[in-house]
Formats: sequence, C-alpha cells, structure tokens
Amino acid sequence: MKIDKIAGGARPSDKKDFAFAENEVQGARVGKNGAKRYIASARRFKLRGEENERIDVLAGSGAIKWKRGEIPFAAGDAFLTEAPGEYELNGACEFTVEKT
Repeated sequence: MKIDKIAGGARPSDKKDFAFAENEVQGARVGKNGAKRYIASARRFKLRGEENERIDVLAGSGAIKWKRGEIPFAAGDAFLTEAPGEYELNGACEFTVEKT
C-alpha cells in the first residue's frame, strides 16, 4: 500500500460531466462518469481501493490518512495510490478518484 504525490498536479474536471446521486453518501455529494467519481465532501470521506487509483484534488485542503501514515493535500494536488486498502480524505474538499 502506497500513496505518492505526483508532479503536474490535478487534471481539471467539470461537475456537469458527472451524474450525481440524489442522496448524499457519508455526508458528501457523489457523482459518477464511467470509472471516475467526483466527490464534494464537507469534512471526511472514506474510500477503499484494491486497485491503483488516481486522486485529483480540485478544491479545498486537508490530509489523506491511511493505515501507514498521513499526507497533506491542497487544491491542485494529485496522488497515485497502489492498492491502498482503506483510506480517507479529511478536510472540506472536492476531488475525483479514478482507477488506473
């Protein structure tokens, strides 16, 4: 399990390209476009990934926490995960997650 910040920063995504669920999930608005999810979270959002994923932080700041540590993030940051298992993004933020 590994989470690394990557150079180049976040790839932009437009909310209107995503179909959002009517109900909130974990207090967040969640949209989907194929294998990509758009999450607008007010404070904390838990994820579980067995595959590699790319996280693009579009707005806000906070920290990604997982079993082995914590890494801060801010708008414009991007991360790659390798079979991360359970992890969470803490902080008011908007981000996309895509399996790679």
